[in-house]
Amino acid sequence: MNYSTGFWFLARLTGLSYFFALLSLYPQIPGLIGPHGILPAETLLSRATQVLGPAAPWALPSLGWIFGTSVSALHLIALLGIVGSLLLLTGFLRPIGAILSWLGWLSFVNIGQDFLSFQWDTLLLEVGFLVIFLEKPGLRPRPPGPDTPPLLIRLALTFLIFRLMFSSGIVKILSGDPTWTDLSAMTYHFFTQPIPNPLAWFIQQLPHPLLHLSTLFTFAIELLLPFALLFPQPKVRLTASLGFLSLMLLIGLTGNYAFFNLLTIALCLPLIHNRYWPLLLQPNRIALPWTPIPWRHLASLAALLQLSLAIPILLSTLQLFPRSASVSWQNSLAPWHLTSGYGLFAVMTTRRPELTLERSSNGLDWQPILFSDKAGPPDRLPPQIAPFQPRLDWQMWFAALSAERGQLPGWFSPFLKKLQKGEPDVWDLLPSPPHSSENDYLRLRLDQYRFTTPSERSSTGNWWHITPGPVLLILSPETAR
Repeated sequence: MNYSTGFWFLARLTGLSYFFALLSLYPQIPGLIGPHGILPAETLLSRATQVLGPAAPWALPSLGWIFGTSVSALHLIALLGIVGSLLLLTGFLRPIGAILSWLGWLSFVNIGQDFLSFQWDTLLLEVGFLVIFLEKPGLRPRPPGPDTPPLLIRLALTFLIFRLMFSSGIVKILSGDPTWTDLSAMTYHFFTQPIPNPLAWFIQQLPHPLLHLSTLFTFAIELLLPFALLFPQPKVRLTASLGFLSLMLLIGLTGNYAFFNLLTIALCLPLIHNRYWPLLLQPNRIALPWTPIPWRHLASLAALLQLSLAIPILLSTLQLFPRSASVSWQNSLAPWHLTSGYGLFAVMTTRRPELTLERSSNGLDWQPILFSDKAGPPDRLPPQIAPFQPRLDWQMWFAALSAERGQLPGWFSPFLKKLQKGEPDVWDLLPSPPHSSENDYLRLRLDQYRFTTPSERSSTGNWWHITPGPVLLILSPETAR
């Protein structure tokens, strides 16, 4: 059985995922983790050194230890990763491109703190680690061929897509969230998701029975189709792949989830047998030796290591194996993110709280501080930004959920203080022009948002209906001094 074409595309699309991830992060670096950003990377590394001493670089692996954490140094790390992503995308200098991409992204995940804590950030590292060993070393691009990667690499990648899909389904059941068990989750999802896109408003207007069916469709794909991967028949695996692909396309068409959908689609392609690819994509049938024996053995060892880490995590997700039972060598490898647990939207939010920031020169007349992509003015069309990710806007969604529970995340206080001091790097994360606002008041309000109905939209032209909420805090000019 030969699935080599799918593995070839997995490598190329992983390179494209790295490219979008790093290119999107590049302009956000100064405001998020630069020396004058919200959560400076230099502060994190300094504290790690104070606590851990010489062991700090192993506990927090990052090229930041070598290049430094100035804006120019962090941009250089990103550029190295982007160069690596283009090499991986085009197939030049294998596996140097895959290694550069992985090291660059690992560096940011480990120093990015809250802003690089999303599941797809670690998923990219897990896929990227295996992709390093996916293709035989070479200087020039090569088209798909009949030769396939070592068996253990194939098993590790198949197990990864199984874990990703099945875990995403089972956590919904294990959470006990009534919106999943009564199939009403999708009646809330489209307007409560972090950053809806333009199509989400229209899908929200569908009749509730159809939205209930879409919840059932999600369960069927996430809980049943993964077990099709246990069967070797190409048609069975094709069915599973098409199911996963359809779910990813629907998620991508109705929301902004950065490079997650692209990367998951890439993971599905090795499930498609060569015979099902169009004729132009059929591999050259002249078999070539896959690679020198030492590299093949190294690839198998890497896959075996990854599997030994991934199996306990899946058992932990199924509540069959306590995470605390991990042995010391497994814990010591955790900072390298060779594997991770997955499971999006275990609990469905049924309301949409939004934090609204305002400023005033006199404490009486307030003007909103706009964000580029999160829900804001009621008449602003939800944006289409994926595969890029505005990471501050994303974290504002989580911050609003925390605020509704009575607390704000740790990064929020330095964010407000640097806004009030007029820190240009932080203001550059917002569409509002940077300026010194030390004499301004800042006010934080917790509003409730929902999509307008068709009749409301027709009469007002608005996409959002906003119910003003309580004022959480007011910062006076003295706070900034």
